[in-house]
Amino acid sequence: MRLLALTCAVLLAACSTPQSTRYFVLPDSQYIQPHQGGEVAVKVYLAEPLNQGGLVYQTDAHHLNFAKNHLWASPLDSALANSLSNKLNRLNRQYTFIPSGRSQSRQVLKVYVETFNGSYQGQTVVSGYALWPNGQSKPFHVKTPQQGDGYAAMVDSLETGLNRAAELMAY
Repeated sequence: MRLLALTCAVLLAACSTPQSTRYFVLPDSQYIQPHQGGEVAVKVYLAEPLNQGGLVYQTDAHHLNFAKNHLWASPLDSALANSLSNKLNRLNRQYTFIPSGRSQSRQVLKVYVETFNGSYQGQTVVSGYALWPNGQSKPFHVKTPQQGDGYAAMVDSLETGLNRAAELMAY
């Protein structure tokens, strides 16, 4: 009887152990300064649900889950500005794209990100629009199949979607 009570206590203690927090880095989010032409600052604006610090997963047609233990290692708007600057520098040689926090340029590419999350449908979604300094608007809505389960696979899929979104912004 004592052994049964001890076993139950150990099992209950294991169930109550909090899950450790994991931090995720968006690939290509370390800005690399190129040597090119006219400077354009990249400023990212996030929809409010994306500004919580954690990864976001859509659980059904009407609900979002905000991860509490799977967080972005740096503010998502900064990581996206760095990543998009790198991608746009590779795609568009006419300008030098620099994250707005590092630039004094009056030319600003404003990127409004409305959706940047995983989905119960087995894909990630990256959507919003870019507003160029000349007033031209470039919308993007990219769905990318997620290869594998878990948050790491979701981040990889979001990166693939962000690559495609950058292509749509650049041309």
